[in-house]
Amino acid sequence: MTSLQPATSSSEAEGWAVKFVPFSSAIDSPFWVKYCQEKLDTIKLSEDPISIRPSYSPESPPRVQCQESSLQISTASTVLVPNERIAMMGELIGFNTLESFQKVDKNKLLNKFFVPNFLEGKVDCLASVLLLTFADLKSHKVLYWFAFPSLMLRPGCFIRALRQEKLPDAYSSLALNLDFMRRSLLADGYKGMPPYFLFTRQSCLPLSVESYAALKSDCGIADEIVFGFFDPSGPVSHSQSDQPMGWPMRNLVAFLSHHLDLGGKIVRIFSCRTKIMRRIDSENVNSSLNSAHLDGIVLNVSIPAVTDYNAVDSADDPIQAIGWELNARSKPGPRWVNLRPLLDSKHLAVQAADLNLKLMKWRMIPDLQVEQLQMTKVLLIGAGTLGCSVARTLLGWGIRRFKFVDYGKVNYSNPVRQNLFTLDDCDADNGTGRPKAAAAANALSMIAADADAEGVSLSIPMPGHAESRESLQASVIALDKLVAEADAVFLLTDTRESRWLPTIMAASHGKILINAALGLDSWLVMRHGGGVACGAASRLGCYFCNDVVAPENSTRNRTLDQQCTVTRPGLAPIASSMAVEMLISLLHHPEKVHAAAPTASNVIAYSQTVTSNASTSPLGVIPHQIRGSLVSYTMMTPTVPAFKHCTACSMPVVEAYLHDKVEFVFRVCEASSSSVLEDISGLTTFRAQSAEMMSQLEEDIDWGEESDEQGDE
Repeated sequence: MTSLQPATSSSEAEGWAVKFVPFSSAIDSPFWVKYCQEKLDTIKLSEDPISIRPSYSPESPPRVQCQESSLQISTASTVLVPNERIAMMGELIGFNTLESFQKVDKNKLLNKFFVPNFLEGKVDCLASVLLLTFADLKSHKVLYWFAFPSLMLRPGCFIRALRQEKLPDAYSSLALNLDFMRRSLLADGYKGMPPYFLFTRQSCLPLSVESYAALKSDCGIADEIVFGFFDPSGPVSHSQSDQPMGWPMRNLVAFLSHHLDLGGKIVRIFSCRTKIMRRIDSENVNSSLNSAHLDGIVLNVSIPAVTDYNAVDSADDPIQAIGWELNARSKPGPRWVNLRPLLDSKHLAVQAADLNLKLMKWRMIPDLQVEQLQMTKVLLIGAGTLGCSVARTLLGWGIRRFKFVDYGKVNYSNPVRQNLFTLDDCDADNGTGRPKAAAAANALSMIAADADAEGVSLSIPMPGHAESRESLQASVIALDKLVAEADAVFLLTDTRESRWLPTIMAASHGKILINAALGLDSWLVMRHGGGVACGAASRLGCYFCNDVVAPENSTRNRTLDQQCTVTRPGLAPIASSMAVEMLISLLHHPEKVHAAAPTASNVIAYSQTVTSNASTSPLGVIPHQIRGSLVSYTMMTPTVPAFKHCTACSMPVVEAYLHDKVEFVFRVCEASSSSVLEDISGLTTFRAQSAEMMSQLEEDIDWGEESDEQGDE
């Protein structure tokens, strides 16, 4: 065996206190972007530690890198540490408020994170990281502070080196042995390279108590074993006797003292430095070994005793850790990172738009399905006062996929009441106005960066409004296709008859349909019941179920104030908001369109925790109708069952529509009276039977009159 020669001069015999180059942090911006996204979506209010897997390169400078893949939110997260880098373990603790970040006892946190793992002999903790954060999600800033923990020596104690030299020739096979160790670990699924190792002339193993015992047993002489670590502190200078060592050496020395019983002894430690560490092909780990030259320094180190690590001024924490990173002013303290310049404007806009919803999930509504809302396709039939208000409110709930249907154009009376339009829309096309559907869709795209909105100019066929068969056929086919593709339909048109055909289509396709209508000072919002096509025995009624006459042309022989929707300006936002809230609640109900409505016996009063029953969702009860009045500032929520002779949603009408859609609609629209619909639905027979019953009832009633004559006294 070739052994190191003892120092001869008095200065060499006394040695020198080893200086250490601390780590610095280098965090890739995708790491912070992913963390902020996970904070919103997954982490929420939890302050539990999150595993991270940083790494550093054996090449200088000594920077610990956190990549996007370093963040391990779940056990299924894939850790991508390249096998030419040193894998580290770590934890991220995210605080919910700036005050809690500032006030927490950081040294106590560091001791809790590092010391127990070290005392248990966990080698992974020797190269570890603790990261404290506070994410300001509204400003897109993160406050953070890294720690690279190391066991602290008590005052007056230090790690002393007695001699420094190159790696002896007897260990010339180290490069091959180290490469073999790397390949063996890679084949076993190890990510990256281990920071510490120990070796003899013949073999090289990762650092552990078991590895030390095995090598000592194989070679028979403990003095032949050399302990090594990958040192990122910089190039070797053999002429400098007190060259600084990398930060990982501190914990290696502490491990040798506490767990290998080498305290008070002189041990050889190899500071392994290389300019290039080549990556091993993970698909071919059995390829030829790499015998590249390794540079480095061998130090004879006097290992401190275990008692040298006991703090003299702390009975509660006799063993303590240090290692907090310095800030930009070279003082212990956290740093801010501003993500706003790193993100494009669209990403910022999208994230900010959904911030309110994702914060709801943290505490208030944990069952809120934000992703489901984002994917919901909504068809808005009518792009007027109600259509504009409904669309804006849907945006606030995260709905992003819209289609508008309207046949009108924006005129100068619209912008003050319809909040998606401007005077530019009125001036378009030489003053004739931009089509409402297209203008509304364009406005949504200007408000929400990720809105997918489309406008369709389409005339809705209506009973009593005759038109050519060709025109009607195109309209019926186009509208039916739009309804079939939508997840939810809003009926927001001006006239009663314009709601008839969409009601039939939604019933035939089993779609959610929310109806909103305005009067001068009253409003109605209702959901149509599902289950028409499948013949459900009990279902909720539609907009036409209370009528005993079929819809017809309501604009014939009407004055201007009767033709227009004359309503108090505050009414539309109220009705629109109620309509949207009803849809959102319905989308969160497991039965969706088939959800039951509350009755007088199961209406639930306001409560932060809603009791679950058939008519509730995570957002509360889902009424069938909401009728409100601004005269009395009151609301009612009646529940009305479906009428079996309804001219819009009854089974005979739906079946007639499905049998021949175009022919059926053409017959109804061409007819000068409402008799066609009333005959098909059975309403004509129903009225006749009712009249007959009333007549019979009048005949059966004894209307005996009280006599005015008085008896003789």
